[in-house]
Amino acid sequence: MKKIDILKFVIFIIIVVAAIWLIRHYHLMHRLILLENWIRTNGVLGATVFILIFGVAFSFGVPTIALTVFAGTIYGTFTGMVTASLGSTLGIIIIFLLTRFLARDLFIDLLGKKKLFIKIDALTEKFGWYLVAIIRFVPLVPAEIVNYGFGLTKIKFLPYVFWSWLCMLPWLFIYIAGTDAYMDYKTDHEIPWVLIAPSVGMIILLIFAGIKFMKLIEPEMKKKDKGEK
Repeated sequence: MKKIDILKFVIFIIIVVAAIWLIRHYHLMHRLILLENWIRTNGVLGATVFILIFGVAFSFGVPTIALTVFAGTIYGTFTGMVTASLGSTLGIIIIFLLTRFLARDLFIDLLGKKKLFIKIDALTEKFGWYLVAIIRFVPLVPAEIVNYGFGLTKIKFLPYVFWSWLCMLPWLFIYIAGTDAYMDYKTDHEIPWVLIAPSVGMIILLIFAGIKFMKLIEPEMKKKDKGEK
């Protein structure tokens, strides 16, 4: 185990712990809510500040759904989608780069010869973009864990960012459209099918995508298992 890898990992832990503590100690989400009027009335500058706060908050533990719903309440469906998409993408970039450059080397030192780690690394190398797409499409694992986990694998940066961005869009839409649909229903007492129908369609698509992915990797998993026996 190299000393430089240990040092980088210690720096990684310090950054993550300090960021999480600062966000919780200063109640970043509450402060963001207090900035709502300023963000709403300051055009591009307000949107830029919101995207930056969104990215940092998402990187270090604030749930995506809370940030996304807040984007929808400020900007509505379309602009809310754009700002939430940019903010969440910024968040995954921050964590990916931190994990890749400060934590992966130590994990390779510790787990590089473990069968499970080798299998996961091989799967991300062979099915990288598809793996990202499905995990983002079907979020069985919390996004916060996924963001850190992919930085430990062999997946390349640009495919990871592109497919993460693309495949987070359905969930961002569902969160924001769902919020808009609820608010419209409270106001007009009518079901806004124009918002609900696409959300239901996307959920069905997510289910079929998950089934397709499991069928795709099943032969690869069986091959790996046979090779280990």
